[in-house]
Amino acid sequence: MVVNSTQITGLKAEAPEAVERVPMKMLGQNEFLKLLVTQMRNQDPMQPVSDTEFIAQMAQFSSLEQTKTMSADITKLRQGNDFLQATNLLGKEVRLHLGDMEFTKGIVTDLNVKDGEARIIVGDKTYTLDQVNSVSSEAPETEENTTTE
Repeated sequence: MVVNSTQITGLKAEAPEAVERVPMKMLGQNEFLKLLVTQMRNQDPMQPVSDTEFIAQMAQFSSLEQTKTMSADITKLRQGNDFLQATNLLGKEVRLHLGDMEFTKGIVTDLNVKDGEARIIVGDKTYTLDQVNSVSSEAPETEENTTTE
Protein backbone atom coordinates (compact mmCIF):
# COMPACT_ATOMS: atom_id res chain seq x y z
CA MET A 1 0.00 0.00 0.00
CA VAL A 2 1.32 3.37 -0.99
CA VAL A 3 0.40 6.40 1.04
CA ASN A 4 1.13 9.83 -0.28
CA SER A 5 1.39 13.02 1.71
CA THR A 6 -1.97 14.39 0.57
CA GLN A 7 -3.81 11.60 2.34
CA ILE A 8 -2.33 12.43 5.76
CA THR A 9 -2.94 16.16 5.83
CA GLY A 10 -5.27 16.02 8.84
CA LEU A 11 -2.64 14.45 11.10
CA LYS A 12 0.02 16.54 12.70
CA ALA A 13 2.96 15.28 14.62
CA GLU A 14 3.14 17.58 17.62
CA ALA A 15 5.68 17.42 20.37
CA PRO A 16 4.15 16.22 23.63
CA GLU A 17 3.49 18.89 26.22
CA ALA A 18 6.37 19.44 28.57
CA VAL A 19 5.46 18.24 32.03
CA GLU A 20 7.24 19.96 34.84
CA ARG A 21 8.94 17.39 37.02
CA VAL A 22 8.90 18.07 40.72
CA PRO A 23 11.66 16.20 42.59
CA MET A 24 10.65 14.38 45.76
CA LYS A 25 12.85 14.21 48.83
CA MET A 26 12.01 10.61 49.68
CA LEU A 27 10.05 7.64 48.42
CA GLY A 28 6.74 7.06 50.07
CA GLN A 29 4.74 3.87 50.32
CA ASN A 30 2.91 4.40 47.02
CA GLU A 31 6.10 5.20 45.12
CA PHE A 32 7.82 2.12 46.53
CA LEU A 33 4.92 -0.13 45.50
CA LYS A 34 4.84 1.40 41.99
CA LEU A 35 8.58 0.85 41.66
CA LEU A 36 8.26 -2.75 42.84
CA VAL A 37 5.39 -3.51 40.42
CA THR A 38 7.29 -1.89 37.54
CA GLN A 39 10.34 -3.95 38.39
CA MET A 40 8.31 -7.16 38.39
CA ARG A 41 6.56 -6.31 35.09
CA ASN A 42 9.81 -5.52 33.34
CA GLN A 43 11.98 -8.30 34.68
CA ASP A 44 13.61 -10.74 32.28
CA PRO A 45 11.41 -13.88 32.21
CA MET A 46 14.51 -15.99 31.71
CA GLN A 47 16.15 -14.50 34.82
CA PRO A 48 13.39 -13.46 37.23
CA VAL A 49 14.15 -11.85 40.55
CA SER A 50 15.10 -14.56 43.01
CA ASP A 51 12.81 -15.34 45.91
CA THR A 52 15.38 -14.22 48.46
CA GLU A 53 15.85 -10.86 46.73
CA PHE A 54 12.09 -10.32 46.55
CA ILE A 55 11.68 -11.25 50.24
CA ALA A 56 14.52 -8.89 51.17
CA GLN A 57 12.79 -6.03 49.35
CA MET A 58 9.50 -6.78 51.08
CA ALA A 59 11.28 -6.89 54.45
CA GLN A 60 12.84 -3.48 53.74
CA PHE A 61 9.42 -2.12 52.83
CA SER A 62 7.89 -3.54 56.02
CA SER A 63 10.72 -2.07 58.07
CA LEU A 64 10.20 1.31 56.42
CA GLU A 65 6.50 1.29 57.26
CA GLN A 66 7.18 0.34 60.88
CA THR A 67 9.79 3.10 61.18
CA LYS A 68 7.34 5.69 59.80
CA THR A 69 4.65 4.55 62.23
CA MET A 70 7.08 4.60 65.16
CA SER A 71 8.26 8.08 64.22
CA ALA A 72 4.70 9.39 64.15
CA ASP A 73 3.98 7.74 67.51
CA ILE A 74 7.12 9.25 69.08
CA THR A 75 6.10 12.70 67.80
CA LYS A 76 2.66 12.31 69.41
CA LEU A 77 4.24 11.08 72.64
CA ARG A 78 6.63 14.06 72.74
CA GLN A 79 3.77 16.49 72.13
CA GLY A 80 1.74 14.90 74.93
CA ASN A 81 4.72 15.07 77.28
CA ASP A 82 5.31 18.74 76.42
CA PHE A 83 1.64 19.52 77.10
CA LEU A 84 1.86 17.75 80.46
CA GLN A 85 5.01 19.69 81.38
CA ALA A 86 3.36 22.98 80.40
CA THR A 87 0.29 22.09 82.47
CA ASN A 88 2.50 21.42 85.50
CA LEU A 89 3.98 24.91 85.18
CA LEU A 90 0.61 26.66 85.57
CA GLY A 91 0.67 29.01 88.57
CA LYS A 92 4.42 28.63 89.11
CA GLU A 93 7.08 31.27 88.76
CA VAL A 94 9.50 30.57 85.92
CA ARG A 95 12.73 32.17 84.79
CA LEU A 96 12.85 32.41 81.01
CA HIS A 97 15.91 32.70 78.79
CA LEU A 98 15.31 35.30 76.08
CA GLY A 99 18.75 35.00 74.46
CA ASP A 100 22.21 36.52 74.87
CA MET A 101 22.25 36.41 78.68
CA GLU A 102 18.85 38.09 78.81
CA PHE A 103 16.25 36.64 81.20
CA THR A 104 12.81 37.45 82.52
CA LYS A 105 10.66 36.11 85.35
CA GLY A 106 6.96 35.66 85.75
CA ILE A 107 4.10 33.41 86.72
CA VAL A 108 2.68 31.02 84.12
CA THR A 109 -0.94 32.04 83.75
CA ASP A 110 -2.04 30.03 80.73
CA LEU A 111 -0.85 27.73 77.97
CA ASN A 112 -1.67 27.02 74.37
CA VAL A 113 -0.65 24.61 71.64
CA LYS A 114 0.51 25.91 68.29
CA ASP A 115 1.56 23.54 65.49
CA GLY A 116 1.68 20.69 67.99
CA GLU A 117 4.04 22.58 70.31
CA ALA A 118 2.93 23.46 73.84
CA ARG A 119 3.66 27.07 74.81
CA ILE A 120 3.31 28.84 78.13
CA ILE A 121 1.96 32.32 78.66
CA VAL A 122 3.70 34.59 81.17
CA GLY A 123 2.20 38.03 81.50
CA ASP A 124 0.93 38.78 78.03
CA LYS A 125 3.73 37.00 76.13
CA THR A 126 4.02 33.44 74.85
CA TYR A 127 7.17 31.35 75.35
CA THR A 128 8.29 27.88 74.34
CA LEU A 129 9.18 25.27 76.93
CA ASP A 130 12.83 25.27 75.87
CA GLN A 131 13.06 28.88 77.06
CA VAL A 132 12.32 27.86 80.64
CA ASN A 133 15.53 28.14 82.63
CA SER A 134 14.24 27.46 86.13
CA VAL A 135 10.99 26.91 88.02
CA SER A 136 10.13 27.99 91.55
CA SER A 137 8.06 25.43 93.38
CA GLU A 138 6.02 28.18 95.01
CA ALA A 139 4.59 31.32 93.50
CA PRO A 140 6.09 34.49 94.99
CA GLU A 141 4.17 36.01 97.84
CA THR A 142 1.83 38.82 96.91
CA GLU A 143 -0.88 40.64 98.80
CA GLU A 144 -3.43 38.12 97.51
CA ASN A 145 -1.71 34.98 98.81
CA THR A 146 -0.17 36.37 102.01
CA THR A 147 -1.86 35.12 105.16
CA THR A 148 -1.72 36.93 108.50
CA GLU A 149 -2.27 35.31 111.85
